[in-house]
Amino acid sequence: MKKGIVILLVVVALIVLISPGIVGRIAEKSVDENLQWAADKREDIIVTSERFDRGWFSSEGQHRVEIRDPAVQEALLDLIGVEGADGFPALIIDTRLDHGLIPVASMARDKGSLAPGLGSAVSTMHIEYPDGETFPLPGTIYSEIGLTGETASRYLAEPGSYESAGAKATWGEVDIEVTTDPSSQDVVVDGLIDSFTIIADSDTLLVGKTTFAGNQTPSKFGMAVGNVEMYVESVAIEEAGADMVGFGPLSFTGTSHIDGERLNGDAALNLGAIPVPGYGEMGLTIALRYTGIDGATAARLVHTLEAVDDNISSQQLLPLVEDDLQQLAAAGFEIHFDQFDFDLPQGPVTSTMRFTLAGSDIDDFVWTSILMGLDAEAELKVATEFVDMAMVMNPQAGAIVGMGFLRKNGDVYEMRAKYTKGLLTVNGAPLPMPAF
Repeated sequence: MKKGIVILLVVVALIVLISPGIVGRIAEKSVDENLQWAADKREDIIVTSERFDRGWFSSEGQHRVEIRDPAVQEALLDLIGVEGADGFPALIIDTRLDHGLIPVASMARDKGSLAPGLGSAVSTMHIEYPDGETFPLPGTIYSEIGLTGETASRYLAEPGSYESAGAKATWGEVDIEVTTDPSSQDVVVDGLIDSFTIIADSDTLLVGKTTFAGNQTPSKFGMAVGNVEMYVESVAIEEAGADMVGFGPLSFTGTSHIDGERLNGDAALNLGAIPVPGYGEMGLTIALRYTGIDGATAARLVHTLEAVDDNISSQQLLPLVEDDLQQLAAAGFEIHFDQFDFDLPQGPVTSTMRFTLAGSDIDDFVWTSILMGLDAEAELKVATEFVDMAMVMNPQAGAIVGMGFLRKNGDVYEMRAKYTKGLLTVNGAPLPMPAF
């Protein structure tokens, strides 16, 4: 019995005293892999390792993150209140890594842990300007590197403020958790940003409490699929000499998955208190489902749209995506709008829609063939108060009612439309396409 205890103590000593040096080298590679994997998701981001000083129980490293996209650079410069900068600032991440299957050295710092793994790390960040000036960023990142290289990181920041050169930023609590796995490329995110305000050049941006979560994994077509959700309490903007305008709350949820060669999913958007001049505030609710979208073609479209310049015109974009749009249409798909609703001061406007496009031979595809392969239906209900107001403001709107497109039913006007192989009917009456 005593012999067994002695052997156990020796094994524990080896794990605690010897494993840190061995695991430190593995953990260093894991840190670099995670950072480089994150950078690979965006071609305009470059991550370089400035240094890594490996110790027996703990190591320290520094990584530089540079953004090369001019559009992103301009947006970030505006956000931090820097104009006419000679070059673009870089993000510097300083990390202390306590390694070992049991990282005992981590217990000497905040958020230390004895959980088995390749290491336990704490990172701080600062911005480095081209002239060498630095600005520390609030908050700290605490990370745990698992035995398989999976990294669970948590970014925590206390409420605070910063003021410089006529610009001021204030923020509430920040708590963001990210789990990444370089081997599977899975990403799990769960975050909270209590609120933040930015004031610059007499302009003000206020964003209320924001929460988000997601679980994304790469598909065989290269694009990520999974779940995502976001909620923003409110957004308000006040420009110099103008009244403050805003909207909220905003919520979005979406799911997607691959079934064979097809992409399926759903999405829901709710947006409240949207100011509409002359009407008051409007709410918007959209809930849609899509099935049978060709996965390979959708992935190519996503890749193309991500690569093009943000300022590209539609005339320039169409030649880049036309072939894939044709392939997408020829493959066929189905889209359901279970809700497409507007909440207006004069009453609600609600609608549902379905579009089913039959597959066809891509070699014989022409855009007009969509009209013969399309099967669709829609139902619309409009509050009488809104229709009455529309007819007062624009007498031509009364023609819609007079022609039978809208029929009164109680306190709403209704329209039911169906389209099948070139034949359109509205409220049961056929409508020739040329006239439509």
